[in-house]
Amino acid sequence: MFVLQPFHTLLLLLGASLVLAAAPETRSSDTNSCTVLTCSNPTLSGLPGRDGRDGAKGEKGDTGLQVKGQPGFPGKAGPAGPKGNTGAPGQKGQKGEMSGRKFFFDGELLRKNMGLGVTKVGRKTFISTGQSHNFANGKALCSNAGGALAVATNVAENKALTGMAKWNGKHIYLGINDLQTEGKFVYLNGQAVGYTNWKSSEPNNLDNEDCVVLLTDSLWNDIDCDHQTLIICEL
Repeated sequence: MFVLQPFHTLLLLLGASLVLAAAPETRSSDTNSCTVLTCSNPTLSGLPGRDGRDGAKGEKGDTGLQVKGQPGFPGKAGPAGPKGNTGAPGQKGQKGEMSGRKFFFDGELLRKNMGLGVTKVGRKTFISTGQSHNFANGKALCSNAGGALAVATNVAENKALTGMAKWNGKHIYLGINDLQTEGKFVYLNGQAVGYTNWKSSEPNNLDNEDCVVLLTDSLWNDIDCDHQTLIICEL
């Protein structure tokens, strides 16, 4: 018991001395050692690199959605085009009804109208319509029948028309007026009047009298064109 005790103590002392001898080296090693992360030099960021080259052109993509837009405003009318060529003649129309001119020249119908008054002078035929109208309506009535308002271009025609005026007991319109130019009387075709047989102091243009009537005494008088009197046509 006493022999083992000193040996055991010696072992303890030897172990302690080894620990003390190793401790400074360990601390020195700890002081000088370092990890890669904490002891490496600090890193600086470099400048940006150059842009890379453009890549190759890709394939054509699919057609996108095509949405129809709103209609635009109408454009301005363009200039008139050149006149076209004359077209081909059309087809012949159907036969029309008998014209007024044919009515006047038909012998049998002409005799039936003798009661209204029909007088031939030279190449003219004067036919009384038996109707009273103003100048415009009387002119249209004769025109639609294929004739014109009667007019005396010489003494013989004036005498014939005077007889018809007496027979009907009314003065009659002549195809003469100065509607276009006051004081310048013309026929319906615009030609200046040649033969005249004015009443004394006529024409006087009283109250804008621009039309002419033949009185039952064979003299002429200017009158308001709205006045209604007997209409006689000539062919």
